[in-house]
Amino acid sequence: MGRKRSTKAGVEIAPAPPPSAKARLGEALRAIAIGKVAGLTVGWGVRLYAAIFLGAAAVFLTVAWKSGPQRVLDAREYASFTAAAQGRIVESWLAIEFDPARVGAGGFWRGSARATPCAVVEYEGDWGSPLRRAFCGKRLQFNESYHLHDVGEMATDVPFDWPREANGFGVPEMRFAPAALRWLAQTPQPDADRDALAPRTMLGVLERESDRPDDVAIESWAAPSRAFPLALDPARPAGAMPKGLVDGRREAGSVWLVSLMPFAAGALLWYFGMGIFLPAMHPAARLFFTVLPLLALPWWEDALPRNLARIHPDVAEVVGEMLESVERVERVVASDPDEATLAGGEALRFRVGGGAYAETLGRLRFAKPERPAKSGDEALAALVASVTPQVGGLPEAEREALFVRLRQDKEAGRTGAGLFFLAAARDAVLDPGSSPGVRQSAGDFLWAWVTQPVDEPWPQDAGFRERVRLFEMLKDVPTTGVPIMSASIAERALARAAQKGVTPR
Repeated sequence: MGRKRSTKAGVEIAPAPPPSAKARLGEALRAIAIGKVAGLTVGWGVRLYAAIFLGAAAVFLTVAWKSGPQRVLDAREYASFTAAAQGRIVESWLAIEFDPARVGAGGFWRGSARATPCAVVEYEGDWGSPLRRAFCGKRLQFNESYHLHDVGEMATDVPFDWPREANGFGVPEMRFAPAALRWLAQTPQPDADRDALAPRTMLGVLERESDRPDDVAIESWAAPSRAFPLALDPARPAGAMPKGLVDGRREAGSVWLVSLMPFAAGALLWYFGMGIFLPAMHPAARLFFTVLPLLALPWWEDALPRNLARIHPDVAEVVGEMLESVERVERVVASDPDEATLAGGEALRFRVGGGAYAETLGRLRFAKPERPAKSGDEALAALVASVTPQVGGLPEAEREALFVRLRQDKEAGRTGAGLFFLAAARDAVLDPGSSPGVRQSAGDFLWAWVTQPVDEPWPQDAGFRERVRLFEMLKDVPTTGVPIMSASIAERALARAAQKGVTPR
């Protein structure tokens, strides 16, 4: 018989039997389920709450560090940079970084992509063999307004340039992680089924948007290759830095006083955030883990968003963008050439006359001018003056095929070459000695060029006045619609320049 126990009333009651194994399993499963639900509801809210506090603290603390201690350390470091050297860019690229896994269903990958100009600079001195050092500059969003031919600075007062070919043209280059470039090449673009002339993949769209041989050629002939002045410590020449950067950071002054307020705000937010994130930890241990990450404050811009993503990815993405903007235009990262951002990445190059323009510009030859053009207008005029006689000297069948291809390119949205051929097409239409096929194909090209959507001149474009003049000279072309539409385009361009008061380049 089982054991009995007595009560005050003298009645013996048998103890409750222990729960069965099945009951214990059910109780454990219920506890796990309740804990899981709490983690997905209350836990999610706690993580979001903690991430907001920690993210805000990171922004304040980074501002405090950049405006105070970092300036003092820079001034002390660069005080010994008393020597100078003239460097030259031997290799340059635009590092494009994005995570295909973070791209939404709409395929808008540029929303999360970042572009960083990088260059390998070679310089010589009395230390022996030439040295090479890599620099990567400001990291900006790679949106549709980011044009390769406009990248002239790596950071404030730090130059950037593309390597030049023998003809004087720069060669823009992008680099990607292999997985990112593979995603672009394999992902269909949304309009592919609605437009037979549209590129099939995201990579095709990027190539069409980025390959601008007209802008690159004009910019290249209008400016010489940029020098890259360096400042260095005579005792450590391998650690040279851009002179513009060093000159701007030699003096710390009293800027550190400005950092006290954001530091106090950031420290308070960080303390509260860690208290939310580690609520059940012993106070001494929580204080230790609160202070420990602060020791890595100089590296937070890159490291903190990655770690914050483990708490809340969406908040981490926003915080990462805010940290990037703290020193966006002054950011310069120096390294050995092999360690630069995407130094070993997959390259995508855009040569003038290469790729989609091999059958148009690629058929012609260009000689580098003896001196750089005085302006973009002069550079464009020189390029047109080189193209026109070469086209006029082609056999009739080849000229006809050339104008047909130019019209097809315009209709497909590839407008990077047509500007150079306007004068040649006008001559072909007006020349009574041209064959009927040449006159027809040249007129068709001009009609397509002035039909919407039009690559209209804008005041900020290099060679703006010459671009307008090329449209104005089409007023006597006897092709239906061309005189009226070209005159309208020129008038709109000049009106924009007058309205905005922009000085044409």
